[in-house]
Amino acid sequence: MIAVIGGGLAAAKLVEGYREAGGSDPVRIWSQDPHGPYHRPPLSKRLLRGESEAADALVHPVEWYAEQNVELLVGQTIDSLDDVQADTIVLATGARPRPFRDAHPLRTLDDSLELRRLAEGARTATVVGGGFIGCEVTASLTMGGLQVTQVVREPALFAALEAPPLSDALHERYREHGVDLRLGASEIPPADLVVAGVGVAPNVELAREAGLEVRDGIVVDERFRTARDGVYAIGDVAEFFDPVYRTHRRIEHWSNAAYHGTTLGRFLAGDEEARFDIVSAFFSEEFGQTFRYLGAAAGHDGTRLDGDFRGDRAVYRFLRAGRTVAAACQGLSDDELDELKEEIRAGAAAAG
Repeated sequence: MIAVIGGGLAAAKLVEGYREAGGSDPVRIWSQDPHGPYHRPPLSKRLLRGESEAADALVHPVEWYAEQNVELLVGQTIDSLDDVQADTIVLATGARPRPFRDAHPLRTLDDSLELRRLAEGARTATVVGGGFIGCEVTASLTMGGLQVTQVVREPALFAALEAPPLSDALHERYREHGVDLRLGASEIPPADLVVAGVGVAPNVELAREAGLEVRDGIVVDERFRTARDGVYAIGDVAEFFDPVYRTHRRIEHWSNAAYHGTTLGRFLAGDEEARFDIVSAFFSEEFGQTFRYLGAAAGHDGTRLDGDFRGDRAVYRFLRAGRTVAAACQGLSDDELDELKEEIRAGAAAAG
């Protein structure tokens, strides 16, 4: 049996990859969340705005798991790996939001539904944080008719991306939509609704208790193996080996969890040709405009901007030794995105 601890996207994709590659062992998933695995991107966007419902966010209908010979145990936790009787254990425990005073978090499907309910009776909101959750919640609440103040400790939105042309364009866009954007601020003004998006912490407690190596996350190799035989880790909680940049990384985004799960599922089914070798990517959408970020810019020594993030199309390249190693972009077609990813892959290999 394969035991999966954690019931998010990575768990669902593991089942998909395993069954598609011919794996036949039964699978059991323990999920602390009361719902089946679901997609998180809609929680701060369409679901929060009332444009979709909870069932729309599910990766699969609940009955799909029984059809796949999967026992899905929701609303349950595991206290120790010693309590799990299985040949293979997969840690997909994800991450939890960092608390901020009495502000409401947004991490789970139920968080999103509760915020949507509270927003219906509110006129004003304060959102703390200038990253993905902070920016997307601010945009969604503003689109819902609330007067929103966004408080950002850093001097820019998405400051961690180190993409000033993108941040500057977002500052203008938010203010044009009536957001009271306060950069480099710490005072939290009162409002009918206060929401915080100030980052997450990986759920590594089970791994630590079991004596596994933990740094920023649970350390695994290129096949998601921990130092303990038969124990793997995937998704937000895994500090995995990225072959594109030849270093260990931990990534908290949708696409990474999906690829981790699918690839490990194929590994466990005995597919020797399966490999995780993608250029990491994520997206964010605010006020109907979507941007994407590809690769990892750490160690870059130059940049180049083509286009304008205030318009329909832009590419902001991060360079190392004159080669593209990452990029922020908007308005590219799927083919152009694929070409940019290959440019980044080649650049990372050449730049070393």
